[in-house]
Amino acid sequence: MQMKSQVKIVLDAWALLALIFKEEPAAKKVRDILDQQGGSKSTIYVSWINLGEVYYNIARKKGLNAANETLEDIKKLSIRLHEPSKSDILSAAKIKSEHKLSYADAFAVSLAQKINGVIVTGDPEIILLKNFVKVEKLSRFA
Repeated sequence: MQMKSQVKIVLDAWALLALIFKEEPAAKKVRDILDQQGGSKSTIYVSWINLGEVYYNIARKKGLNAANETLEDIKKLSIRLHEPSKSDILSAAKIKSEHKLSYADAFAVSLAQKINGVIVTGDPEIILLKNFVKVEKLSRFA
C-alpha cells in the first residue's frame, strides 16, 4: 500500500495578515489549512523573515503590544518557524536579483523551493512566479 506524501505548505506574510485581519475568503482558506494540519496531512512552514514582516505590519497598525501578542499567538500554532541559514539568505538574495519581488517574499519562495513545497499567498509578485515555484492563490474580498 502506497502512502500519500505529506504536503508541505509555506505561508507568507500576505497569507498570515489576511488571516489576522479576517480578509475573506483568504482568511477562511488559511484557517482551513491550519485546521487540516492537525490531521497531519500537511506541514506548514513560515520563514522568520516573513514573520518579521507580519510583526512590523501589526506594530504599525495596532502598536507593539498587539504585535507581541500576535507573535505569541502565531508561535502557538502548529507551524514550523524556519530560521534562515547563510545559504538560505544567499538563495533568497539570488531569487531577489532575478525576479521582481520584495526581499522578504524571496525568503518565502526560497523556502518553498528548499522543501519542495507550495506557497499559499495572494501576493501578486509571488503569484507571477507560478512557473518558478508552486503557488496556491488566495483572494481577498471576493
